[in-house]
This record gives sequence, C-alpha cells and structure tokens, in this order.
Amino acid sequence: MASTGPERLIEKLALIPDGGEVFHGVAPLLERWCARLAEVFDAEGTSAMVFDGEGLQLCAHYGDLPSVAYRGRIKQGEGIAGHVLALGKPLLVENIEASEFFPQARYPQNQGKSFLSVPLLRDGLVAGIVNVRGGFGQPYKTHELQALSIAGLLVERDIQLVQMRGVLRSNFITVALEKAHRPDLNAMVKAAEDPGKLAKLLARSFYRELRRAGFASTQIIMAATEIISGLGTSLRDERKKSP
Repeated sequence: MASTGPERLIEKLALIPDGGEVFHGVAPLLERWCARLAEVFDAEGTSAMVFDGEGLQLCAHYGDLPSVAYRGRIKQGEGIAGHVLALGKPLLVENIEASEFFPQARYPQNQGKSFLSVPLLRDGLVAGIVNVRGGFGQPYKTHELQALSIAGLLVERDIQLVQMRGVLRSNFITVALEKAHRPDLNAMVKAAEDPGKLAKLLARSFYRELRRAGFASTQIIMAATEIISGLGTSLRDERKKSP
C-alpha cells in the first residue's frame, strides 16, 4: 500500500457524492461508504460499526471478513474499536502486530499492519466507528487519519439523513404532521375515550418507527429526554402565567 499525499486524499474525498443518494436503511448506506473509503485510502479492507447503547455492532464492511464478525458486540476498551469508543478520539496504529491491540485482534489473519479508526460523533457522543486497515506496505500517516476524520463527518451526516428520511416516510409521522396543522387537534384528543391510553399508543408507535428507521437505543433515549425537557419548559411557562 502506497501512502497517499494529503492533496490527493482531499481530491478523492471531494469526489464522494454529497449524500443525495437515497438508501433504504443504514446498512446499505454504510456498505457503499466502506467501498468508497477502501478506494480513497487504498485499503485492504474497511468496516463500519454502530453503537446501540450497549456496545459496537458491525454493520457493514469491505474486503475479507468472516460472517461471524457480525455476531456479538464490542464493549468499551475492547481492541481498537473499543478503545476509540471509550475515548471518542481517532486512532492511528502504524503496525498492529507491534501494538498493544494485537493480542485482542478478533481476526488477525484479516488485519493489515496499519490501521485507522475514527468515531462517528453525534452531539458529542460516539454513535459509531469507521475502521480502515492497510496492506503490508508503507503505514498510514497522520494526514490520512485526519482525512478519515473528515470522511467520518460525512458518514454521520448521511446516516442522519437516512434515518430522518425513514422516519418521515412512516405512516405514523405523516399522520402526526397532518394533524399538527389542524386546529381541532386538542378537541380530538379530549374527545378520545381514554386520553392516557391514546398517549401510550402514540408513544409505542413512535418508538417502533424510530427503531424501524435504524435509531439506536441511546438516540431514542435522547428523543425521549427532549420530549420530557419540552414538557418541563411548558410546565414552567404555565406556572409563570398562573396568578
């Protein structure tokens, strides 16, 4: 693997589409990204992992990797990906065979000697990891790690686009958006036989739609937290209005 100069890397990254492609799910999107990154970084293989609240789950890859790699999760501190998950910072390993991570390598026969790993950050938290493994020639350098970090921003942007498109395609959201513009929405809710049961039904539907769109547990918790925060603000405003 020949090291690619910074100017050439920037040129290659600039040729990557701007996220306008439509993917039905996060996995197909990440499969395309893995293939793109393998070409940009002249890599032996690439992989993309998502954080589901408990650990990192392999979602897509390019190159040789056994199907068993898709089973189980990687916890914080386990191997390269787990190390990046714990610290939330990019990592460059010039020679994995001489590094502290080699004893924990899950598939050493599929490892190039040089390794890049960057977090996919959302609101400052790790939402996933992108890994690039080199061949057995010249190791990756710092500028390639920086370039992959930039690519990571593009990957996370596309993931959010796919997820939001999935949510907006759902029947539940379509109906909710339509009703949000009707002045009689409050009257409809009050007229319901059991408003509490109706609220629970809507909450369960929203949860299922978020799951179906590919959101992880931590992201759904963030959405629920935002709803609770909005409710708290509303209650405080109501108290201020009360005499």
